[in-house]
Amino acid sequence: MDFPTIKDQLTESDPQSFLTAVLENEQDEESAIIFSQTLEEQFEQNVQYLASDETISSDDISNWKQKEFLVVAQTIDGDYIAGTTEQSFVIPVSLYKEDIETYDLFLSDFFIAYTSGTLNSSILPKNESL
Repeated sequence: MDFPTIKDQLTESDPQSFLTAVLENEQDEESAIIFSQTLEEQFEQNVQYLASDETISSDDISNWKQKEFLVVAQTIDGDYIAGTTEQSFVIPVSLYKEDIETYDLFLSDFFIAYTSGTLNSSILPKNESL
């Protein structure tokens, strides 16, 4: 997937606009990361199901949504990739708060860094073509 081109196409820097632009492009069936419009609901259900003091809470999600938080993708291992207008998050499938990786990059820049191999993540699969 050509994230620099997607970045150039964006007229708004918000997660929903990013996801819409990505979904307009064909996804590689072999990709380790799947983009979907329906992940947000699944994510919120998992947050409720796995609720504990160490995991993400509904209150955390409410606070993030004030900055247009949206889950945009999921890895083949079940980890989530989400973003706000200013940051990107890699959230492990376990939903443990202390394991969340936060990057001060908008989603398009996050994926550009990831696909170019300049992003360090202990959760995401090593750079594979998206």
